[in-house]
Amino acid sequence: MKRMTVAALVSGCLILSGVSCVPDKSKRDVAGPYQTWDDVINRWIGGHVDKLYYELGPPNLHPHERADGRTEMVWDFAIDRMPGQADEYNLLPLYGGNVNCQLHFIANAKGIVEEGYRVGCD
Repeated sequence: MKRMTVAALVSGCLILSGVSCVPDKSKRDVAGPYQTWDDVINRWIGGHVDKLYYELGPPNLHPHERADGRTEMVWDFAIDRMPGQADEYNLLPLYGGNVNCQLHFIANAKGIVEEGYRVGCD
């Protein structure tokens, strides 16, 4: 029996199982502290809202339904909020005591974050 080359193995894996051999980015593993607030936003595009809440804590401004049927959630870091795992493990970008920063995430009806943006956070 001939040994399979890595390329043949990967090709066969992709053919047989679609993209299951490709690393699953939906796990959103953190390799270390976020460098910027944009990194926080970009990490969660495609992620599920439940896991986002676990990491950042629940949004401290009430989520609201937009005209397009999606839900917008806002974390305002200038006011009190319930901390999440990112706070517990000091993963958020470094900032001083006087921070003016809001993160907005917009999720579809299935709870998948489709987009995000920041207000302030300079």
